[in-house]
Amino acid sequence: MKKQIRRALGALLLCAMTLPCAGAVNWGLWYGNGVNQPPSGEDSVQTLSQYGAYYMGSAADKVLYLTFDCGYENGNTAKILDTLKKHHVPAAFFVVGHYLDAAPALVRRMAAEGHLVCNHSAQHPNMTRVSRARFVSELESLQTQYTALTGRRLSPFFRPPEGAYTHESLRWAQQLGYHTTLWSVAYADWDPAAQPTYASARKTLHSRVHNGAIILLHAVSSTNAAILDSLLTEWKTQGYTFAALSALPGLPQPTVSALPNPAPFTVAGQPVVPTAFLIEGNNYIKLRDAAQMLTGTEKQFAVSYDAATGAVGLHPGQAYEALGTELTGVRDAAVVQAAPGASQITRDGTPLSLTAYLIDGENYIKLRDLAQALDCGVSYDSATRSVGLEPSQPYSEETV
Repeated sequence: MKKQIRRALGALLLCAMTLPCAGAVNWGLWYGNGVNQPPSGEDSVQTLSQYGAYYMGSAADKVLYLTFDCGYENGNTAKILDTLKKHHVPAAFFVVGHYLDAAPALVRRMAAEGHLVCNHSAQHPNMTRVSRARFVSELESLQTQYTALTGRRLSPFFRPPEGAYTHESLRWAQQLGYHTTLWSVAYADWDPAAQPTYASARKTLHSRVHNGAIILLHAVSSTNAAILDSLLTEWKTQGYTFAALSALPGLPQPTVSALPNPAPFTVAGQPVVPTAFLIEGNNYIKLRDAAQMLTGTEKQFAVSYDAATGAVGLHPGQAYEALGTELTGVRDAAVVQAAPGASQITRDGTPLSLTAYLIDGENYIKLRDLAQALDCGVSYDSATRSVGLEPSQPYSEETV
């Protein structure tokens, strides 16, 4: 009798460990709302937002968020990355532990080229069937593995394997600093042995895409790698723009996309090679690059930084002390994400109204704002897109 009881308890324990919890959701979509209209999901936008979770962005904005799930590598990801760089489109790659082990060079490339590398769990279990301790371990161990590989932190977005979650697991992810990220556009692309035709894939994706869509594609798909170039071209033609998940509405510090700017730069006619970006059509330059570039001229300035407040001080006329990381040239990236910059920028203690962004931990300043603050002349050749700083001349709006 005791043996039977032990067996029964063992069976109950096994069921408890393997069966999904009550309230488990296997994410699914209903596309019956019409072509190019947001689908209905298992949970609403409003319900998910209580946990900082998303399945789409704003239906009022013609913006797309491109994401790829990376369970293993079979030769398609490099082509996908090439296409994203060609079009300057940001993407999010949701990786698992095996992928980090099997394709470390591709993972480093994803991060280096400005994409978000995100958490898909270490071992890809159904997260509705694990304890909280296992849930935490899955996310934290992948973070540790990624940091050991790249020296970076994963972007704070988590995609549950199989799209399976409970409201409790959404809360657990939120407590760990992650936004659970589902999707509003997907199709059957995950089986390399049963790939959709190019024509059917394009037809399905074009009919399902909509304002604010979070698009899920699988990096193992040869069809995706083949059609991505035309998809991006056609979606841009239709008026869509692309943003990173870090720009989703409702995030506390949403980012903006910054394009590496290869335009020629000069100071007093002499060529320089700063790290510069285009943000919404405006030139932004690394603040310390600008200080290095103007060293020894009439408009030289020193830079101070308050680590406690994040405030930055400009000190015209003082010699700049170089760090050795300035003027590294054009960033080899598809597109990078720029977050709000220094909390305050001053000129000899007087607050300035400068537009600034933080990219890779460095402050980038709108060039015309900086030139005006330093009273430094600026020239621009629209034919070559070349930009010149003229330290011997005063700033003038007419030359910018």
